[in-house]
Amino acid sequence: MGNCIGASEPVPAVINVNTEPLKNRYFPVVFLLGGPGAGKRTLIEKVAQKYDFLHLVTADLIRQEITTRTERAFTLARLMSQGQLVPTDVLIELIATKIMDNLYKKKGVIISGFPRRKEQCITFDKTVKPPDVVLYLNVRNSVLSDRIMGRAATTTERAVTNYDFVKKQITEFHKKNRTVVKHYKDRLIKIDGEADLVNVMEDVCKAIDNYLRTATASS
Repeated sequence: MGNCIGASEPVPAVINVNTEPLKNRYFPVVFLLGGPGAGKRTLIEKVAQKYDFLHLVTADLIRQEITTRTERAFTLARLMSQGQLVPTDVLIELIATKIMDNLYKKKGVIISGFPRRKEQCITFDKTVKPPDVVLYLNVRNSVLSDRIMGRAATTTERAVTNYDFVKKQITEFHKKNRTVVKHYKDRLIKIDGEADLVNVMEDVCKAIDNYLRTATASS
């Protein structure tokens, strides 16, 4: 389920969520980037539990919104049924709403599946706040494809068995992700995503701990 927009779509100046309380509060925002099969979902849940963070997976947010049967839900369902992509402003509103609903309940937020292109980065930075940490799970294409194919063979939820489709999916990710990595190069931390889960978790926690330590010391 994609969530990006066409290159010609203008970057919206505002979203219909008041995020000023977030901008004025210590509430770390962490992005977790990585290709399909990089292990983001498992990792994001563990990180959220360790730090008492809200964890958001954009594909889940979209599915949850569609089940609400609101006017926006019907619009999203129609877009998805037509193979169209969720507009950036709508996606960021969904993310911002969840963050604001948990601003005083959680100690931060870690987001997976977003952003997927530069336009989303610019809009989020302007209308919500720039992320404090951007983690990128670095995994070779061959490993990503092996993981996806292996996962498809053991679950009924992801019936992806065509190698050409998987290769195209990975190529498309890198094409879009390059602009995201470049945009956030000053706060980007690369993690060896091919290591075992324990080591990946340790590296991710080290990066987050370093930020939290620095932020606390400067506050």
